[in-house]
Amino acid sequence: MLKWKIIAGLSLVFGVLGVGWGYAQTKNAVGFFELRIYTAQPGKRDALAARFANRTAAIYGRHGITNVGYWIPQQSDPELGISAENTFIYIRGYPSKEERDKRLTAAHADPEFAEVVTKQEQNPDTRLT
Repeated sequence: MLKWKIIAGLSLVFGVLGVGWGYAQTKNAVGFFELRIYTAQPGKRDALAARFANRTAAIYGRHGITNVGYWIPQQSDPELGISAENTFIYIRGYPSKEERDKRLTAAHADPEFAEVVTKQEQNPDTRLT
């Protein structure tokens, strides 16, 4: 009988903890999404994707921006203006539109962002988009 009381007590404790954890997660839930579609310079789409994978995603992550996903189209769709050779698509997530503005401002002010993205995009010889 004691064994069942212990199991019931532990079940109750874990249930309450689970509800508390779930509630805490809803405060940080992504509720505002941003779809970004980039047209890379000819022949530079893979370098753009690599920059996102290797550097930019981490910068955004540090500033609380959720990197939802990245895609490279497998075929072109002229009607939508999508070229498989130079299009890079991704989605970012934020808790709200207001948080998007704050977090992007902070990310773009990050010295590493300036080094990795801004400096490269300002130079016509090294720009990717």
